[in-house]
Amino acid sequence: MATTKIKIYSKNKKYTGISAGVSFNKGVGETESVNKRAIAWFKQHKETYSISKPFGETEVKEEKSEDKK
Repeated sequence: MATTKIKIYSKNKKYTGISAGVSFNKGVGETESVNKRAIAWFKQHKETYSISKPFGETEVKEEKSEDKK
């Protein structure tokens, strides 16, 4: 099974430390996708941590404009 790196973002962008066994530097941590226990912990603490995208970042949907004549 291939593993991939997963980024974890702290709401506190200045946070440097360890949470759930994952080291953070300036609010960003990284863990392997096989670290299911840590990922589950971060999902339970979603008010403080975000998986894969920083807090405040939203998906930008492109609007398709149709020419009206």
